[in-house]
Amino acid sequence: MLPPLLNTLGIKCNNTAYRPVMDAMKLLKKYAHVDGKTRFYDAGDEVPMDGVVRKDWREAVVDDKGKVERIPYELCVLVVLRDAVRRREIYVEGAARWRNPEDDLPGDFEATRAVHYAAIRQPLNPRAFIADLMQRMTAGLDRLSAALADGSAGGVKVTTRKGEPWINVPKLEPLAEPTGLQALKDEATRRWGVLDLLDVLKNADFLTSFTDEFSSVAAYERIERDVLQRRLLLALFALARTWASGRSWRPASTARARQRCGTCAGTSSPSTTCGPPSPGW
Repeated sequence: MLPPLLNTLGIKCNNTAYRPVMDAMKLLKKYAHVDGKTRFYDAGDEVPMDGVVRKDWREAVVDDKGKVERIPYELCVLVVLRDAVRRREIYVEGAARWRNPEDDLPGDFEATRAVHYAAIRQPLNPRAFIADLMQRMTAGLDRLSAALADGSAGGVKVTTRKGEPWINVPKLEPLAEPTGLQALKDEATRRWGVLDLLDVLKNADFLTSFTDEFSSVAAYERIERDVLQRRLLLALFALARTWASGRSWRPASTARARQRCGTCAGTSSPSTTCGPPSPGW
């Protein structure tokens, strides 16, 4: 899988801090077509470690003799590459979402840099931006420290997790129901009644034909579209009931829905598409 990936994607970087990752990618391309039975990199190869392999992973990458094993190293490179692409420090040439971050800048950015910085209320000097950010973060941590000391942190505690410091935030209690919400629900029920979920799905499909957008991953389909329509609506109904109730799928309720949906004849009328609609519609 790795050789086609490396040959297809154009990995680029404008940040010199990620040069070790780019050098590691060159090494992977060099060994892309080397037999997998070659377990270690050659002693003469320069294998970047800092910025590529985490310290707690190095025992799995480098053996007792100082040789670097290919497969563990490749996994480390792919992990750090994934993180760098997500942060837009490394980009994929020709991509849309993961494109060159400089392409996101306005075309006249260099000429009108001061105007753009003023629009987002940020200083031109990066040192001033970093100093302000550090000051705000320090002030926030000081407030947290003071709150932990006097017990006004709302249950927030500093504990340990796997031997590392960990800030534990308690779960928030549910908020009280807004005033008038129940009255609003009652009025909606009085005016329009309770809408049946299956009727909602059937009428939505009649108006938009959204089930036609479902296609098989196979090369062709054997199921007739009217049969597939009923099955899709029943599957969506079951999923929605499961999500709403927070419990597992109840076969009995879905069986009753299947009986009501069984009268579907695949016609274009909402009254005969998967059974008659609710009178409330």
